[in-house]
Formats: sequence, C-alpha cells, structure tokens
Amino acid sequence: EALARTELFKGASPEVISAVLKVTTPITLEPGALLLSPERENSHLYLLLSGSLGLHFGAPDSPEIRRLEAGISVGEMSVFDDSPPSAYVVAKEPSRVLPLHRDLVLSLVDGNPVAHNLLRLLSRWVRANTRRILDDQAQIWELSTTANLDGLTSLYNRRWLDSALPRLLSQAQRERAPLSLLLIDVDHFKHYNDTQGHPGGDRALVALAEVLRTATRAYDLSARYGGEEFVVLLPHTPHEIGLVVAERIRSAAAAKEIRCLDGSALPKITISIGLATSSAATTDPAQLLEAADRQLYAAKAQGRNRCCG
Repeated sequence: EALARTELFKGASPEVISAVLKVTTPITLEPGALLLSPERENSHLYLLLSGSLGLHFGAPDSPEIRRLEAGISVGEMSVFDDSPPSAYVVAKEPSRVLPLHRDLVLSLVDGNPVAHNLLRLLSRWVRANTRRILDDQAQIWELSTTANLDGLTSLYNRRWLDSALPRLLSQAQRERAPLSLLLIDVDHFKHYNDTQGHPGGDRALVALAEVLRTATRAYDLSARYGGEEFVVLLPHTPHEIGLVVAERIRSAAAAKEIRCLDGSALPKITISIGLATSSAATTDPAQLLEAADRQLYAAKAQGRNRCCG
C-alpha cells in the first residue's frame, strides 16, 4: 500500500507492484543515517515509504536545502546518467526506503505507468532547476556589483533589498514555499554611539554584520536596511525554523566581542528581532516588512534582546 502511494508507482497494477516486492525489500534508516553521498557511487533509486529525508549540499551537516517527505524518490539522476549523486541525503527521523536497483528500474520502464510517472518526475525536476538557474543568474548579477553593497558592513544595502525582496517573494509564491524575513535592530544604539563615539558604533555594526554572515545558513541573505537596522531573508523557511535562526542570531550577537581597530575592547551589544513569514496571500513585499516591523516593536516593548514572531 505504501508503494502504491508513491508518485513513481501511481496507477501501477498490483501485478507490477507485486513483481517489484519479490526482488527488493524496504530498509530502515535511523535518524542521521546517510543514504546518498557525492563520494559514493550509487546504483539505486530509493522510494521513501515513511519518515523524512534532508537534502544537503557541500556536507551532510550543512544547512538543509530541502525536506523530502514520504512518497518521493531520490537517486534518479545518478541511476540514469551513471554518475555519483550531486547532494547528501540524510534521514531526519526513523525512515523506511525501498531500494530499486538500476537494472530493475530500467526493466520497469517498458510500457507501463511507471515509465510515464518517472519521465514526469524528471521533467518536473528539470523545469524547477531551470527556473532556479534563471533566478540565480539574476542574483549573481546583483552580487557582482559593488553598488549593491553597504560601504561599512559589506552586507547588501537597501538598494539591493528593494530589488531582491520582490523577486524572492515572487519566487516563493511560484514555488509555494515560505519566505521568512527577520527585521533586526540594535538595542539602545543611540546611547552606544553617545558613550562610545561614532567609530565605536561603527565597530558594533561591523561586528553584527560578522554575526549575520556566520550565524545564518549558506542560502540566507543579509542586508543593512538603514542605520542600525538589518534585514535577513530566509528562503524556503517556515515560521518555526525562522524562529530558530532568529534565536541563533540573537544569541551570537549578545556573545560577540567588539573591538576597536587598535584591538581594545568595546561593550557588547544586544539586538531585538521581528519575524514574519509569507503566506499564499502575501504578494506585496511591504506587507512582509510591515509584519516583521510589528513583531520587532513587540520585542522592544517586552524588554528588548529577544525575538518575536
């Protein structure tokens, strides 16, 4: 029954499913188990019958790019082009997968619904990645011009944000994936400037920018919104994960050492963060910013040095 519910075997006859189960059996993965790796050759397509898998680039402990749920398959591309997988696939909870050897898969692609479904899934993958390549080309152009960088922190600036946020929100709507936005403000920054001088305030902003580079994930995007305010865009990130990222940033900012150019220590800072996450009804970037601003105001009203969302 679990096999019949997968996208690959949708509409397949009981005879086909029975024939498959005669030559392969499900295997159980414990949380953290590595299913696919670019360092290992792969000759199997895996159907996820239950549980969930995480897709990671660069390393198995790198930020999760995508969460894979029951019913999907992984390993198709390496099965068909006889090359190693392009990503790491890791079990996120106890999971059951059904391994289909390359020879078995090729024997199935012959006059039954599995062939149609497999081609449909591959076409969907190619289309999605073509769209992503086009989006990445626009982002590469944005990254390549210093006009989009803040002169003090080297993060993106307001000009970049005004261009990127509508594009990322449109992409989120198209892919039906949540886009989370963090609006960050340095607590009592005027007092910090008054007591440490503007050079000291600048060093505090530079230190916060370093936190935003190290405490966020590889695909998150940080910009200086203006003055002591910053924005972090979290693509493909639901609200609850956005809160985790926000708290990690808040904690890292409070612990960050701040030093003058001569190496002498300056007082540490704290930050307040407001979180908002897009929904199907969020089509205007201003809506997302305003929602995050309301949450930032709530964080300040509750005593600062906290995240609200």
